Amino acid sequence: MSLFALNRFTQDTSIEHQFHSHAPLDRFDPSRTNVSPTIRKAISETTAIEAVVLTVDIRRSSAVLKESIDIPQYAKILDDFVAEFRTVLHYHDGWFDKFTGDGFICYWLVEKSFADCMDLVLDFSCSVMENFRSYYYPAFVANMRNEPSGIGLSIGVDAGPCYLTPIVGDLTIIGSPIVGSVRMCDACRPYNLVLNAYPGSRLLDGMSSVCGRLSDELAYVIEAQSVATKEYPNGQVAYSVQFYRKGERVFA
Repeated sequence: MSLFALNRFTQDTSIEHQFHSHAPLDRFDPSRTNVSPTIRKAISETTAIEAVVLTVDIRRSSAVLKESIDIPQYAKILDDFVAEFRTVLHYHDGWFDKFTGDGFICYWLVEKSFADCMDLVLDFSCSVMENFRSYYYPAFVANMRNEPSGIGLSIGVDAGPCYLTPIVGDLTIIGSPIVGSVRMCDACRPYNLVLNAYPGSRLLDGMSSVCGRLSDELAYVIEAQSVATKEYPNGQVAYSVQFYRKGERVFA
């Protein structure tokens, strides 16, 4: 085998290994990943792929760490949180990018319908926030000397062309939507979801009203607002999303 062919083979097998950590799982065979030939080609040729990027951040995580009685227990709760939602993410056809120290970045690759992809993003977001509030937050509090106010999850979303490429041997997403999703996450309060202007306006373009439905019980309302960000301290257009279950707001 030539040196070029050997390098090509090594790169391909390395990417296959990375898929098991980052890519969504096959619904009928969870031991395999669900990666289309189109995505494989885009990765191998380093061409742009449209992606919806989501950043999850635990608000006031430094205060949670500071007040924790048992630091290894704090780390275990954090590990359980990220591990559970990486699994939930994969079954929502999402890709896991990285753990950020107090949250994570993940994404969806848009191959067909943007609206259908956003339904998965919104459903996943509501699930993450509900489960953090009902289970992980009480677990953190049970391990704390004092309970600071303002702890909760914030979620930011952006979309646009990105690239998937190995960096230091780890498959990584690169593109401006990563920055955008982080900015939106920084701009919203705990248990809030904010979309950057592009995904928010594009989602609304395909809707007959500002209300949407994810299931028989779960619906959402989109509202345009101005948020201050690092690049635009005087405000920029963004879209907040509020969830409703059986007509009642999920996160007051």
